[in-house]
Order: sequence, then C-alpha cells, then structure tokens
Amino acid sequence: MTIWRSADTWRRVAQKQLRRSQAAVATRNWRVATVANQRAQVAIERAAAASELTSKDEQVLASLHYDLTEIHSVGGHLYAAVEQAEKAWQLYHRLDRAGGDPAKVRNLGAEDEQAVAHAADALARLARLRAMRLVQSRQLAEEYSQSSGHYQEIGGQPLSPADVQERAWVREHAELAVTIYERLTRISARYGDPDLARVRSGRDRALAALREL
Repeated sequence: MTIWRSADTWRRVAQKQLRRSQAAVATRNWRVATVANQRAQVAIERAAAASELTSKDEQVLASLHYDLTEIHSVGGHLYAAVEQAEKAWQLYHRLDRAGGDPAKVRNLGAEDEQAVAHAADALARLARLRAMRLVQSRQLAEEYSQSSGHYQEIGGQPLSPADVQERAWVREHAELAVTIYERLTRISARYGDPDLARVRSGRDRALAALREL
C-alpha cells in the first residue's frame, strides 16, 4: 500500500534521488544511478498526480533523462540512449525561453542562462548519438546482407532519402548547439570556455561519425 504524501514531499524525494543519481553517474556507479533515477521518476509521477506538473518538475525529469542517456550509452544500448536524449532535449528546450534561437540569447537572468545551457548541451549530445545511430544502422544493414549471402558493401553506397534527411538534421543541430553556446559564453559570467569546449567536442564527434557514412 502506498503511503499518502503531499506533492511537495514527493518533490523533495525526487530531488534527493536525483542528486544521488547524479553523484553515482559521476563515479560511474551505474547500478546505484539507475535505481536512484527510477525512484526519482516515481516520485515525480506521484507529485504530478497530487498537483500540476511544474517547471521545476520538468527540470528534474529532464535531468533524469539526461542521466539515463549516459547510463544507456555506457551500457552499449545506443537506441535507448537516443530515446532518452530526445526526451531530455525536448524538456530542456521547452524550458528555454530563447527557444533555441541564438539571436534571443541576450540579457538573461541566471535561471534563463541555465535553461539555455542545458538545452544546447542536450542538443549537442542528441546530435552526436543520432549520428552514431545512423552509422550503426548502416553497419547492421551491411552485416545482414553478408549473413544472408547477398553481401553488398554499404560504405560508399548512396544514402536513402531518410538517411540523407537524418544526416542533415545532425549537421544542422550540432552546429546550432555550438552557435547557441558561443553566444551564451559571450554574455555570461557563469558559462565559459570549458563548457563551450564540451559542446564543441560533441559537435565534432557527431560530424566525425557522419564522415564514416
């Protein structure tokens, strides 16, 4: 039987489990990170059942999905990692008052700067993972053709229209994430070169993966 708790109590539980999950991710304790993440999500669900979902709740959920992206990536579950990265970015993007537009990244308060930073960071990660997924899907197609006795080398073969569209999405959004972060570091005292370097690295890894096609 579930003990009744107020929405605020469930939110405190979620925050506590989120911090535990993030600490476990930082130390690469994936089992603890996964359990804490699941408990935090349950707490947010129960808070939402007791009252309306708030922007703070969405921030917690976005962070949880972001952590799950790392957990699945390390575990070698690329498609699950992409799914979690999509959820994280969508939530962060919704909280970003600049709406992912570099021209609107100006005169921001600390909370809005954080929202911009989180959304751009999540977008760079998503672009990298989608690039990796595209490469992997081509590799799997090549392996299948080989096992079926009708081997045809995929590398160098024309991309399908869907793959061309996916490649274009990755390029556009990987560059967009960097552009947003460059603008943010010019106006912010909180975010600087190390943060920008991380996002640029995500962009560069995404573009490097595309060169394998």
